[in-house]
Amino acid sequence: MKRVPYLPLALLILLLLPGLSPAQDVQSYIDQGVKASQAGKYDQALQAFDQALKLKPNDPALITFKGIVYYAKGDNGKALQLFEEVIQKNPSFGRAYYQRGMIREKQEKFDQAVADLQKAKSLGYGVDPDFIEYMQRKAAGLERK
Repeated sequence: MKRVPYLPLALLILLLLPGLSPAQDVQSYIDQGVKASQAGKYDQALQAFDQALKLKPNDPALITFKGIVYYAKGDNGKALQLFEEVIQKNPSFGRAYYQRGMIREKQEKFDQAVADLQKAKSLGYGVDPDFIEYMQRKAAGLERK
């Protein structure tokens, strides 16, 4: 009777077993982060996005997700820092401009908010033109703040 070495056979079986790919892991962390954020569990959401970023460092969408969570937490300074990081590294990522524009609107920096919203739209991010016009009226002092 021929003996089969167990270690190589075990390794082969492990390689053939279906498992999570890194992309599935990232998506799993994103799903966890979104779910936690929607439940108001912002620290848990940030942890999930940090885990995703370990697998996919410098991903503009993941960094933007983190910024959105900080924005929801009320930490506009940290959120703004993250959106600006994305814009610096990925100047064609429209969602970061949109999010930065929303913070600038909260800060009553309407001219800067309009510029960010227009840039986001020019990059293909879905910004409602009526909202841009509304922000332009706010910048011109024609709308109540």
